[in-house]
Amino acid sequence: MAPTGTRPAWATTPIRRLATRELATVPPDATLQEVAEELAMDEIGVVVVAQGHEPVGVVSERDLVAVIAGGGDLGTQATDLMTVDLVSTREDATVLDVARLMIDAEVRHVLVRGGEGDDPTAGPITGIVSMRDVLGFLLEDS
Repeated sequence: MAPTGTRPAWATTPIRRLATRELATVPPDATLQEVAEELAMDEIGVVVVAQGHEPVGVVSERDLVAVIAGGGDLGTQATDLMTVDLVSTREDATVLDVARLMIDAEVRHVLVRGGEGDDPTAGPITGIVSMRDVLGFLLEDS
């Protein structure tokens, strides 16, 4: 608990401190088998589908489970399954801001963007943060 008059770390710590800097990416023509291999190899829950350096979507482990459960083909391209409505935030957003964003947007991963301005959808991708990252920070801070 923070002393009286000071704000807790989750309300002041910028999300850039928690963000993973090395994004796991696949090209748009990657198969779901390749996506699954990337997820397993890196022990992560989401990969970014990128055209060059620009993210165009994400595929999560939940997406893959849904395909497998439905008898889908792992030879399907990532673009046929990816989520294109990317949720992102600015590097200086607080841990609290991102926790609220995750709940409001009903997502477990948020892209982190650098650059100038307040637009969370503009600027270069500098990392990604997961719900696990946020929860881990909150537990350490408590």
